[in-house]
Amino acid sequence: MKHKLFSAALLLFLATKLPAQTNLFVAADGSAQFQTVQAAIMSVPSGSRENPVVIHIAPGTYQELIYIQREKRYFKLVGDNATNTILSFNLYAGITNAEGKPIGTFKTPSTTIDADDFSAENLTFANTAGPVGQALAIRVDGDRASFRHCRFLGWQDTILLNRGRQYFENCYICGHVDFIFGAATAWFEKCEIHSLRDGYLTAASTPVDAEFGFVFSHCKVTGEPGAHTLLGRPWRIYASTIYLSCDMSDVVQPKGWFDWKKPEAHATARYAEYNSTGAGASPATRPDWTKQLSDAEAKKITLEKVLGGADGWNPTVPPLDPKIAATRYDIQYGEAGGEKLFLDAHVPPGDGKFPVVLIVHGGGWMSGDKETDIVPVFAAAAATNFTWFTINYRLAPTNRWPVCYDDVQTAIRWVKQHAMEYKGDPHRIALLGYSAGGHLVTLAGTHSGTHCPFLSFLSCLHLANKPDEAVQAVVGFAPPTDLVADNERRGGLSISMRNLFSCDSTNITGSVRSVLKKNSPLTYVRHGLPPFLIVQGSADRTVPANQSLAFQQKMKAAGATCDLIMIPGGQHRIADWEKFTPGWQQQVVAWLDEKLAVK
Repeated sequence: MKHKLFSAALLLFLATKLPAQTNLFVAADGSAQFQTVQAAIMSVPSGSRENPVVIHIAPGTYQELIYIQREKRYFKLVGDNATNTILSFNLYAGITNAEGKPIGTFKTPSTTIDADDFSAENLTFANTAGPVGQALAIRVDGDRASFRHCRFLGWQDTILLNRGRQYFENCYICGHVDFIFGAATAWFEKCEIHSLRDGYLTAASTPVDAEFGFVFSHCKVTGEPGAHTLLGRPWRIYASTIYLSCDMSDVVQPKGWFDWKKPEAHATARYAEYNSTGAGASPATRPDWTKQLSDAEAKKITLEKVLGGADGWNPTVPPLDPKIAATRYDIQYGEAGGEKLFLDAHVPPGDGKFPVVLIVHGGGWMSGDKETDIVPVFAAAAATNFTWFTINYRLAPTNRWPVCYDDVQTAIRWVKQHAMEYKGDPHRIALLGYSAGGHLVTLAGTHSGTHCPFLSFLSCLHLANKPDEAVQAVVGFAPPTDLVADNERRGGLSISMRNLFSCDSTNITGSVRSVLKKNSPLTYVRHGLPPFLIVQGSADRTVPANQSLAFQQKMKAAGATCDLIMIPGGQHRIADWEKFTPGWQQQVVAWLDEKLAVK
């Protein structure tokens, strides 16, 4: 199920506070203004800090060479989900040119980023040539480039980071030989580095005067069965590569590093690890010319120090107007399964007590984050009226049901306990979620308040109808409310459902149907629920409109309040809704103002 909100919905809130963004839309099937990504890129000369170019790319595979030239600063490519929005080509170094000569490594990138201030989200960058030698998925020569929730697929030389500074967060990178290489300074946060067969993860060519090269922070090193890899080898002798608190599987060989038969690199290469864990962590067997960092040394290697430079670049600060952005970040609201749970908060100016909105992101229960999901849609219209919180929750398939739901319940309890510390009223709380997040908040809402006659069915949910989890209103943007009907219309379980509920096949057996029903908000509709608002695109093919209509009908039949804002022509991508129904966000805020008014 495709539940990833285009984070470039930033357009929807900036329009009220800042100059309008240049937004372009690409769809391979011809349903948007451009059919190729490159055509969209070439249609606009450049963006600016205040007016960036955002190119929204619909799901599909785009087999084209993509080039963002030096003049095109402040470009952003945004896909629907990295698993279904793929930019690829298949050049490799051995292909011959018109003169019969091999084109060489540096002419093989499927995507080339030559401009500064580039960013990408929810995309796959791939080179599909296969294991035929050097074949780049992407080459980056621009400074201040960031990638979030992206995949990079290749074999040898997948990613060339040639110059500048880059930031990767929650990305997946695979290959087998030198598949992260180059002279740039780059920080990788919570990424998975996957070895396809024997080889080397990195080949840095860090200049002698650059303090840092590649830094991997809280990453996972994984591999195919039987593969063996090394953490790096020096393309140039001053190569710098550091692993901080990374989980290394047994794919990493005990010796860890290779000098590329350059003995001089023993004195010059800057290879280090700190707090490596897992079967591949073996400090005692690493070469003596590499380093195991002390606590004090590791503490000095921060993102700000590595990427800050003379301009103080910090890619983790959301590019939102401070007046409407979160004002406090990464507040711990709980801990479960050994993992700390964080939320961000926005506290408006004034004395309070403000009504409170708890925001739950989408992403098919498998992706998404608290910063770049529905916050941009909601913030501008509501920032001065509400205290709001936006949460991260544990994702499938690493975490199975009911973990994500448990986290939402934990967040509700935390917000009720701490709302007053953020000028919020703990007796006026609304839940707001999109897609998968919409499912979670509507399910929580149907278990809010009065006694639930279905409680005996909820052992798999671990739900308890506690007063401290009651809320006063619920807003769902395209929420799946009937998992049975949704998967039956698909002809079998979606990949999201299989990952969420630990199902081995797509078959909807009797027991699977029971699980889907037990976890569907529609099942628990009854009198006494808080008021609901559903916002739904009429042309949504991911969560069809008839699902929301059926939910509303059942709510009304039970004597419960359920209002509906239908977006005529709107599909699942929330970034498009403003085109069909301008000002729909203000309708949501007006509804919340009414339902959360002081009684």
